[in-house]
Amino acid sequence: MAYGQTGTGKTYTVGRLGKDDPSERGIMVRALEDILSVMSLETDGVAISFLQLYLESVQDLLAPEKTNIPIVEDPKTGEVSLPGAAIVEIRDLEHVFQLLQIGEMNRHAANTKMNTESSRSHAILIIHIQRSSRAKDESTTSLPNGTGDLFSDSLPPVLKSKLLIVDLAGSERIDKSGSEGHMIEEAKFINLSLTSLGKCINAIAENSPHIPIRDSKLTRILRDSFGGTARTSLIVTIGPSARHFSETSSTIMFGQRAMKIVNTIRIKEEVDYESLYKKVEREVDHLTSEMERQQKLKNSEKMQLERKLRESEASLNDLKVTSAVKIENIEMEKHQLECTVKTLMMDLEKEKGKNNLLSEQIIYLETSLGENKQKQLENISNTNILADKTKSDEKKIRELLRQLEDERSRSASMNDQLSVLQELSDAQSYVQANMTCELEKQLSRTTEEFTSQICSLEEKIAELISEKELVYEELKSTQEKVQQEMRHRQGLEDEILRLKQSLADNCSEESKALCGMVRSGSGLGHVPFMSKSGKSREFLSSQRGNISKIFEEVGLPNVLALLKSEEIEVQIHAVKVVANLAAEDINQEKIVEEGGLDALLSLLETSENTTIHRVTAGAIANLAMNGSNQGLIMNKGGARLLANVAFKTDDPQTLRMVAGALANLCGNEKLHVMLKQDGGIKALLGMFRSGHNEVIAQIARGMANFAKCESRVISQGHRKGRSLLIEEGVLNWMVANSSAFSASTRRHIELAFCHLAQNEDNARDIILTGGIKELIRISRESSRDDTRNLAKKALNSNQAFLEFQ
Repeated sequence: MAYGQTGTGKTYTVGRLGKDDPSERGIMVRALEDILSVMSLETDGVAISFLQLYLESVQDLLAPEKTNIPIVEDPKTGEVSLPGAAIVEIRDLEHVFQLLQIGEMNRHAANTKMNTESSRSHAILIIHIQRSSRAKDESTTSLPNGTGDLFSDSLPPVLKSKLLIVDLAGSERIDKSGSEGHMIEEAKFINLSLTSLGKCINAIAENSPHIPIRDSKLTRILRDSFGGTARTSLIVTIGPSARHFSETSSTIMFGQRAMKIVNTIRIKEEVDYESLYKKVEREVDHLTSEMERQQKLKNSEKMQLERKLRESEASLNDLKVTSAVKIENIEMEKHQLECTVKTLMMDLEKEKGKNNLLSEQIIYLETSLGENKQKQLENISNTNILADKTKSDEKKIRELLRQLEDERSRSASMNDQLSVLQELSDAQSYVQANMTCELEKQLSRTTEEFTSQICSLEEKIAELISEKELVYEELKSTQEKVQQEMRHRQGLEDEILRLKQSLADNCSEESKALCGMVRSGSGLGHVPFMSKSGKSREFLSSQRGNISKIFEEVGLPNVLALLKSEEIEVQIHAVKVVANLAAEDINQEKIVEEGGLDALLSLLETSENTTIHRVTAGAIANLAMNGSNQGLIMNKGGARLLANVAFKTDDPQTLRMVAGALANLCGNEKLHVMLKQDGGIKALLGMFRSGHNEVIAQIARGMANFAKCESRVISQGHRKGRSLLIEEGVLNWMVANSSAFSASTRRHIELAFCHLAQNEDNARDIILTGGIKELIRISRESSRDDTRNLAKKALNSNQAFLEFQ
């Protein structure tokens, strides 16, 4: 890309043909010459498109009849394409000279004081390069197992690349270039597109969250060249004259800012369906020939089988004749055999009679033998019974003899004891002997009872000991659980104390920093919430660092659990942590997955604390920056809850957060009807009662987001009719207050007013409210060129407005 003041040699450097003298060739010719020198005819393809951006209209230099070519962005990959632009395949260098010469002839140029052939448009040469894998030779193709190997390999890849060579029109000052008439309009559009390019470069170099790529078609076409996936080279051209010191200085500063941009190179690899199609076609041809060959083999085999079948039928007939003769012979032999069998059967009957007599004799003998055996068995069993009885009697006798001996010995011992007792009891009386016996009996009974009680007590003690052991084990496990809960609670309390210590001292500054997290969710300009002072930025960085460190140590589930705490201070600090985490895009998905959005909405509905309302609304506003979260917020009733808070509170900081959240939701055209039904637009307009400048700035931003998205939907034909904003009475408010606030707020109101004026169904309401005068004022006095152009477009395109000018 060549950038610089008009007349400093950009076209000479980039687009000079040098057909006769190779040393005079520009970058376009040299690049194509280099590409063609290494291109392979078998696997590579090169094609070019040559375009110019003239008066913000994309025109084809190779096909001049194609004007106002649209710019389309792929919603999935973000790749920019220009459908309708001519793409011409390159054959050789001579073909390149012809095409570039045609393009230069169709490009707009004019004579100025600074350049006799000043380019009045931006020229863009797009070189499309494609390289596919080398196709295999047909002779090496084989199908050993049918079609099984056709899709066994991976799909053939194809590498694609796109080279953009841009010859930018030079920036110029009217007083120096002497442009007049239509050339002034050309210079204005040139400077406007270069300004948009400079803004994009500045935003990327400063890591700004919003890059105004859509402000110009030039930046939309070149979006991959800065901060995208391209490798970009910038040529800066300057003039040697001291008269152009300011232009030279700004050009060099542009180059310095561009050097700060880091692009991420990405290989674009796709499937080479063309080579795959050729491979499949070859395989189909091969299979077709194979099938024909198999069919021929089957036909030949069929003919052979039919011949064999005829031969078999002839042999079968011969067999039938010979079989008939053999059957007759067999029947004769059968008759003879039957006669022989009859004689043998008669002999067999005689033998059976003899065998029956013998069988009867055998049966008689067997019965007699069985009776004898039974008698013998009975005798043997009786003998066994007697023997067993004899043995048992002998055993009893031996036991009785042993018992007798025991009784004799016991009797002898008793006699001895009795003699001893008689000798001892001679001195005692008969009464004392009786008392002694009774006492002994009582003592024995008492001893037995005491022993039984001791046994029962021991059993009870054993049972109590076992129960005590069980209770002790349960008590021990319960104590361990309680200790774990105490340690967990102590950890949470320590984290709460750390949160309080880190956030209590700077509560007011943190509130401002939290407000700064609420960013715009649309492409419109937004009011920055972050303080511009270095101290606030340093504070915000330190706070984010502390929050990230706490988040890593505590964990998101524990932080979200603190939202349900019964202590207001704990809830407030937990919500602040969640709000700061939601300011980072990387944390938003985790917060929603862990139920953070549901917890915030529940807290917004149930809590009556103003601080909780303010910080919760800020967290929801940060989540609403993501388009996927906006639908979830609306479906869960988030707009209705925000509207309720707006109607209940008069705190300007809370209203500012609520207005910021609703303004972000206004940037999604799919949610407009639901936003109106839930009272979001009415609440947004009602917050004007606060009179606070920052609240009103958010209201104006929301109106601008809503009007722009609605205008886009209506222009695309997806919806018709009056604007939903007009139905809610917003138009009267904008007419009455369009010039009563700060410059940034006025810009948003003017932009919303201009977008409403694009819809013809709104014309009657604009005329009745006196908005036509305000529209004329915006077209003349607005501080922004794009807003003035939008107002002029509305005034010139609507017949109803033309009648009142």
